Amino acid sequence: MKKFLVLIMGVLISVVVFAHSPLISVDDNGDGTVYIEGGFSNGASAEGVEIIIVKDKAYNGPEESFKGKEIIYKGKLDAKNSLTIPKPATEKYEVYFNAGEGHVASKKGPALTAAEKANWDKATASFDFGEWKELMLEK
Repeated sequence: MKKFLVLIMGVLISVVVFAHSPLISVDDNGDGTVYIEGGFSNGASAEGVEIIIVKDKAYNGPEESFKGKEIIYKGKLDAKNSLTIPKPATEKYEVYFNAGEGHVASKKGPALTAAEKANWDKATASFDFGEWKELMLEK
């Protein structure tokens, strides 16, 4: 009986040790860009984890969607578990940390302000959006 209890406690402790929750932070840099940082509650690296930015409204169209919202950008976190990116042109958007089923976290992003527009123009001209440029800039 004692061995059985030790075994059960060992299993329960190992489940707790390996459990981790996704975390995301979306900070306004005040210059037309946002700093996105992701991670896990146990401190595990989030390098390479997918970041998805969606318009914050329901969508049922032909373009790619995530959680019922139109995707306007997909990227990955760098070795520092972060990504700095120009704000989307859309007023309301949400940023998702997508590390797979059961490991998704999201946060609403700050809107672009008129005071940031000149810096934003410079940031969008130099940032490599890849295939997502038109959707991010609403062109």
